[in-house]
Amino acid sequence: MKIISNQKRSEVYYDEKNKIFIKKFKPKLSFRIKYFFHFRKYPGKNFVYIKNEIDKLGFSTVEIINYSNYSVTTKEIVGIPLHRFLKENPNSEILDEFIHIIVILLKNNIYCGDFSYDNFMVSNNKIVLLDLEDYRKVTFLKRDKNEAIRRMKGKMDDWVIDKIVSKLKEVKCC
Repeated sequence: MKIISNQKRSEVYYDEKNKIFIKKFKPKLSFRIKYFFHFRKYPGKNFVYIKNEIDKLGFSTVEIINYSNYSVTTKEIVGIPLHRFLKENPNSEILDEFIHIIVILLKNNIYCGDFSYDNFMVSNNKIVLLDLEDYRKVTFLKRDKNEAIRRMKGKMDDWVIDKIVSKLKEVKCC
């Protein structure tokens, strides 16, 4: 097993023999306290919860093999990162699918602080959502969709964000 990402708040390992990824979360103390008192879901449990919510909407997500409060093990996805796919196929219908996914997630009050091309893969001409631990489904206090849009700036093309904003106004609900 080799480490493929070692960041301040997480580590990702890849097990080539079993074709799985293991992501271990290293939250700061203030978040650990929020998890302990159930003010927020533990990252591993949130990953599973969000996967189930997104699956209900009919979108593809990673296959979870195992999880705990601070880790999640997922099956390898054979495909290419969305940002690379769009670079190689700039006029692809996949971009329309990406915009549709973001709009439907936001319309269903599912937010992510990191909606960017990097957190999506293209596998068999379908988009697969990755890194679900940072997503939130807001049920009581509705988070402002404008905040979600603002956080997309710099992570995807401005014209794509404009299309998302336009589609949000068109789509009533899911």
